[in-house]
Order: sequence, then structure tokens, then C-alpha cells
Amino acid sequence: MAEAVTARGLLRRAAAIYEGPDSGLREGAAAAAGRLFASGGRWMQAALEQLRAARLPGARFNLNALGFLKYALAGLGALSCVALAWRLEEWWWGVFAVPVFYAIEVQMVFLFPIALEGEARPFRTALGWTRRAGGTLAAMRVVLPLAAVMLLGGVCGRGFVRCWCFGCLAVCLWYEDLRLQALRQELHARI
Repeated sequence: MAEAVTARGLLRRAAAIYEGPDSGLREGAAAAAGRLFASGGRWMQAALEQLRAARLPGARFNLNALGFLKYALAGLGALSCVALAWRLEEWWWGVFAVPVFYAIEVQMVFLFPIALEGEARPFRTALGWTRRAGGTLAAMRVVLPLAAVMLLGGVCGRGFVRCWCFGCLAVCLWYEDLRLQALRQELHARI
């Protein structure tokens, strides 16, 4: 039986790779913050290529557009909770904004790795990979701690870019684990 995926385990592996002497990812991290989602996506591509020791075809779509759409959809879900709270004058509805944001966001947690594979339908494919990862709740159990590190790690003095890179690299590792698992299952089915 496969070992359960945890944010802590992914972050531990990400830190070891990122801070490794032959990584190169740490040196490229500063440029990852330069041009929104596109530069971050290129950094993730370098990370995936290092993990595989092979080149990726790259995204068919503008990475900034993919990122903005992903977070606009998740943000719209969160804003709908706030709007509902305001409209009904029942402010407790607002507490659902964060869980709703992440329930939507996890549907696309693998969007960038999938897009970097050259996938023609990255949003649809991302939904399938979330199911492969165990579904929405299982993915949220991993994504929420990753998001906390990515968003709050810099505040705690661990470096904003460094913490963001750890989270992105953790997602890349998670994706690669799932991809290799799928390849093994496919190979086993052929035998």
C-alpha cells in the first residue's frame, strides 16, 4: 500500500533538494519572483526538469493567464462567501471564504506541472490529477499546510522567496510521485 502523502514530508524533501549543493534551484529562485506566474512557472519547469533529469516541452498557454484564471476562480468562490455574509447580514458565512478558496484551488493544484508537460487541456487534466491525489479533501490536507508555509514562512523570517519555492517544489514532487505511480500501474496492467 502506498505511503500517505503529507505536506511535512513533501516540504522536507523539497528543502533537501532546494538547498542541495548541486541543485541550482536556489540560484534561480530570485528570477522566479520577477514576472508573476510566468517566471514562477519557468522556475517550476526547471525544478521538474531537475527531478526528471529530462527536458519538458513547456506550456502551450500563457502561464500568467493560467495563473490569473486559477486564482480568479478560487478568489471568486471566496468572495461569494463574503458577499453572502454581507447580503444576509450573517457574518459567520465569511468564515467559509478560506475553505472555499482552497476547495476550488486544489482542483488546479497540479495545473502548472501539467501545463509544463505541454498538455492541451490543462484545467480538465488538473481535475483528474486531483482525483488521483485522493480527491478534494485529501488534497486540501496537503495544500493547506503548503500554503501556510508559502504565505507565512517569510513573515516568520524564513525568507519569502525561499518559502514560496519550497511550496512549489513540494507540489512538483507530489506531481512526480503521482506521475510515476501512474506509469507503474500502467506498466503493471500491460504485464
